[in-house]
Amino acid sequence: MKCDRPTNTWTFLLIVINLGKKDFSESGHKYKCMEDNKITDCNDSLDSVPDNQFIKELKIAVQDLLWMSESEYPLQVVYLHNWDDLSQENLLQHYGYNPDTKVAIKDFTSFFNSVTREQEWHNEEEAAEVKRYQFLVNLLTNNLHNIQVYRLGAVEIDVYILGKTVHQAIAGLFTKIIET
Repeated sequence: MKCDRPTNTWTFLLIVINLGKKDFSESGHKYKCMEDNKITDCNDSLDSVPDNQFIKELKIAVQDLLWMSESEYPLQVVYLHNWDDLSQENLLQHYGYNPDTKVAIKDFTSFFNSVTREQEWHNEEEAAEVKRYQFLVNLLTNNLHNIQVYRLGAVEIDVYILGKTVHQAIAGLFTKIIET
């Protein structure tokens, strides 16, 4: 993890909740911390965000839930407070991607279709996972509007599933997909 020098003002608050990670607070200063290419505000607790109940529920919903592609990656909660314009250009710039990065915007419902559809051949564990994904989709659709799925890159694809909350923050999920 690398941390910039302390800063007193932020134009946005970004919290990436990475399960199993510790609080990166240090002596009351605000730091911009970089971990796994995600910028986090190391000092802000979850209780300080206006959408804290939704974010807490989302964190619980994705706990130990992996997105399956050619590899398995965890789903991570993303929360950006006071971020006015969610566009692919802003997303690329904010997360430090090259402006020429391939971006594909996918339909939210179709993105989750394969993991929310029950199959008669599913065993008990697979059926339980489908129920968890169905709950996750309902949680997102009940708490976010204008949900978009942004796929950034090729082969190793970073996926941001983002929408606006009632408090006009941007919230959602991040994961990675491998497609060769």
